[in-house]
Amino acid sequence: MAAVSAAPPAAAAEARAGRRPPAVASYVLRARLDPGDHRVAGRETLRWRNASGAHVQELCFHLYLNGFRSTATAWTAHADREDLATLAGGGWGWIEIEELAVDGRDRLAGARFDPPAAWPEDRTVMRVPLDRPVAPGETVEVAASFVAQLPRAVARTGYRGDFHFVAQWFPKIAVLSPDGEWRCEPFHRNSEFFADYGDYDVTLDVPRRFVVGATGRRASAEDAGDGRTLHRYVQEGVHDFAWTAWPELVESRFTFQEEGLPPVDVRMLLRPETERFAARYARALSAGLSRFGAWFGPYPYSTLTMVDPPWGAEAAGGMEYPTLIATGTRVFSPLVTLSPESVTVHELGHQWFYGLLASDEVRESFLDEGITTYATGKLLAETYGPRAWSVRAFGLPVPFAEVRMEHLIDTSARYFRDPSSDPIGRTAGGYLDHSAYRYLTYSKMSLALGQLERLLGSETMERAMRAFAEAWRFRHPTSADFVRSLSRGAGQDLTGYFRQTLWSSEALDYAVTTAESRPRRAPAGVFGRGAERTVEERGERLPGWESEVVVRRLGGVTLPVHTDLVFADGQRARLRWDGRERWVRFRVVGPKLLWAEVDPDETMILDVDRLNNSLRVEPDRRASRRWGQRLRFWIQNTLETFAALA
Repeated sequence: MAAVSAAPPAAAAEARAGRRPPAVASYVLRARLDPGDHRVAGRETLRWRNASGAHVQELCFHLYLNGFRSTATAWTAHADREDLATLAGGGWGWIEIEELAVDGRDRLAGARFDPPAAWPEDRTVMRVPLDRPVAPGETVEVAASFVAQLPRAVARTGYRGDFHFVAQWFPKIAVLSPDGEWRCEPFHRNSEFFADYGDYDVTLDVPRRFVVGATGRRASAEDAGDGRTLHRYVQEGVHDFAWTAWPELVESRFTFQEEGLPPVDVRMLLRPETERFAARYARALSAGLSRFGAWFGPYPYSTLTMVDPPWGAEAAGGMEYPTLIATGTRVFSPLVTLSPESVTVHELGHQWFYGLLASDEVRESFLDEGITTYATGKLLAETYGPRAWSVRAFGLPVPFAEVRMEHLIDTSARYFRDPSSDPIGRTAGGYLDHSAYRYLTYSKMSLALGQLERLLGSETMERAMRAFAEAWRFRHPTSADFVRSLSRGAGQDLTGYFRQTLWSSEALDYAVTTAESRPRRAPAGVFGRGAERTVEERGERLPGWESEVVVRRLGGVTLPVHTDLVFADGQRARLRWDGRERWVRFRVVGPKLLWAEVDPDETMILDVDRLNNSLRVEPDRRASRRWGQRLRFWIQNTLETFAALA
């Protein structure tokens, strides 16, 4: 179970109202960027409160940048060739602690790394023993100095030329569960982050020519002499801090205002060549602040900063931090492809399902990625309508405007490639591979929520989702909290639904395997007794047709489903099946049956094979004849061409 910070009832009520979370880990940070070496020298003062019910004998810190230190870490052990090639040749990243004191007492000498057994050289987790235990409710102060070497842009952080995206860059204390267990897993390629809320006061010392963007609001910018500027950012009630610096960033600003929602000062930091996308970015951000605010509660911070990383630093894009998101676009991005709109809306959605709920992204990654993917699909469909299918040719998107993608189904199609490799409830590093992590964490969860909305109705689903988001704001919800909250909001127990769709590796697959229709005839055979006995060798033709349809459940997930029978006279019959058995047979008497279709309304969007959902009584050869004629035409023209050249 993920950690839930213990807070006084008044503080918890205030947090749920969206005003301010109880502070557990608050930081004062001072950092100096050396752009030549891509290195940050920093000092940190951390005030940490023991919000558990146990005495604490040690502190545990994440040192995420050490995941990029060598090929002997848990992160690089699961990296792909492209990531490893990025790091090789001088692109490694690391963080080293130079001083560490707790309540004024030096504790660096006793600190130790806590690597997993498989990677003994991993240095992403550091434990610091204390000379006295920290009692429940007690606060300690940690002072540290450190040097952070940024990697070449990879996995949400790093540099490219003069561009710097500085994330997971300081020693960050882990989350302590209510029973006193540190949630401090080594950094894995699949895993993101988990931290407690607090207040941040950060001063960034950078060369004057750099444009800076960061978490929070800028309190001041002062000349530091020697051609450098001190940028001070402050933000209350967040659980992380990231920043970016690049001389070529172009700033564009607007203020989001909508009745019933608080105003937000939006700052967009664009590359010069994508400045022309400012209006599209602004529309996507405004739609997100509006609709997500209505669906999941208002965005509570006064600022939002978006950065578009340059070419070669795409790995720093597509990422979210509190009040700061990194997106990404290409110079040629037609609106019909919804790029950069889709990534912008997705990363903005994480301001709720990561920023404001702060679920454990290591142990239950689907709670932020899956819910955000579902919410992204809803918003894109509502704001932009269907999305055009596109392919990339020579690095450019080629849209097929006449072929529309269905949000959630088509955009989550990667799940259907291998739906049964894992249950969704594994830790981020516990999936079969990175692909399984992505298509289960992102796609399966979003499809499960989309299907639930079709079962419950949009009004009920939206009410239940908002109740969850508001009840657990700033409170680190777990999947069990999510299911209980959604059940209350929906007015029915959804445990069985999520047990099948999330905590099982079974797939959902309904298929029509038989569809037959034959003329109706009177019975033939021997009838009556004695003198009244008659023999009917062939039953006479009766009005109507006898039709038989068999629907099978090929997967392990059982949900009620409808089947439509379509008849020659235009009539359509809808039959319901509870789906519990492996098959059901429908027999009807009436007009001639043309075809049968299971799930005609596409309620079962988790169905892994939609090609077997319908079956015709007689094959329709029009398509094959048309393609056959086209093939003959091209063969004939090809042969004539060769004949002319001979």
